[in-house]
Order: sequence, then structure tokens, then C-alpha cells
Amino acid sequence: MLDLLRAADTWLVDCLDVPASLHDVNGRFVHINPAAERASGRLDAELRGREITHLLPPQVHANVREQFRRAIEHGEPTDFETAFVDASGQLRGVRVQQLPLRDGDTIVGVLTLAFDVRRTPSEIIGLGPDPRLTLRQRQILELIASGLSTAEVAKELTLSTETVRNHLRNASKELRAHSRVEAIATAERLGLLSAPALGPQPDADVVPYSTGNDRPASGRGGGTQRG
Repeated sequence: MLDLLRAADTWLVDCLDVPASLHDVNGRFVHINPAAERASGRLDAELRGREITHLLPPQVHANVREQFRRAIEHGEPTDFETAFVDASGQLRGVRVQQLPLRDGDTIVGVLTLAFDVRRTPSEIIGLGPDPRLTLRQRQILELIASGLSTAEVAKELTLSTETVRNHLRNASKELRAHSRVEAIATAERLGLLSAPALGPQPDADVVPYSTGNDRPASGRGGGTQRG
């Protein structure tokens, strides 16, 4: 299975502006693209063969392994928040999407995409399970947040206005929000709506964080850049 991943063309992954990594079915790094190198401050050759938890603080290992297991064993794409430690030693939050890769009916690996996140790493690590929104609920909240009315959203998605309202009510209930504005604000704060790709960290005074796995690599800083 690893040979299938290695034989696959990686040029498309390398062309992505979003930090992306390929993992085998055991969770080991097979390849990371240049955007992921810039964001993490780590080189592809440095991470190849390492476990998926290599850059993660111990507090999130169990959750990340469980999410990866869902992708591999059930073929389910995942979307969750976690934290990692970049090459400068900074603990950073990240929103992760894991997409199962198939060869016919067989899952041969996972493509992982990384996005910026609005919450601090301490909030992510210390929080319980996040509210879960369906793809349609997120889509409708994003359209409402962009300024569309219920009727305009219904027209855009070819749905009835009542169906749109039902999705909004269910999303608000899941987010424990009492209005659309509160639901949108909560979803944005939790990183449940679309976010920009994770980028390098601008120069700033940071407090190094160690996973205990290894020492931070020198000369390659990284971090979050919003844009």
C-alpha cells in the first residue's frame, strides 16, 4: 500500500496552497508539500516515516489517532481542531481535514489538509467535544454570514425557505445559540466555518513548547498567518 502512495503523482499535492500531507494506513508521514513545510518549519525529508503524532503535544494524541482511525477503517472524511508544535517550539492551533485515499475499494492512505483556526491552543486542548454541524448547516451559516437572506440562500441552494429555516434552527440548537447572529459568531469562534489555509508565523516573541519527542529544528521558524 505504501508503494501505491509513493508511486502516486505528488505534484498536485505540492501545487496546493493549503498545507497538505500524505500518510500511510498506519499514520506515518509519506510526503508533505511546500506549504506544509513553510507552516510547520519542518522538511519533508525530516518527517517522512514519522508517526502522525510526531509534532503533537501528548494531550491530543488519543483524539488525533481516533480521527485517523475513522478515516482509515470507515472511509469517513474528518474535520476537527487540534494543536501541534512547530519548529520554533511554538504550540499552535490548527483545523484538520483528513480525506481517505482509495485504490479501487481499498483505502491506501490519507490526505491531510491544515487550516488556520480562531481559538488558542489552550482552548482547543482543554475543551470537550465540539458541536457538530452537518455540511448543509455549515454551508447555510456561511451564506447567511456573507449577507444573504433566507430566501436568497434557498434560491442559491435550490431549497425551500422552510428547509433553510429548519437547518438554521437545528444548527442554532447544536451551537446552543439563541439567534442567527449568535450561531454564526459561535461557529466562527469554534472554527466550524471556512477558514484560511494555515500559513507561516510572522516574527513575534513566543514561548517555546516542547512535545518531549525531540528538540526544535534550528533556522526554520513557523506559525500562523491570517490572510
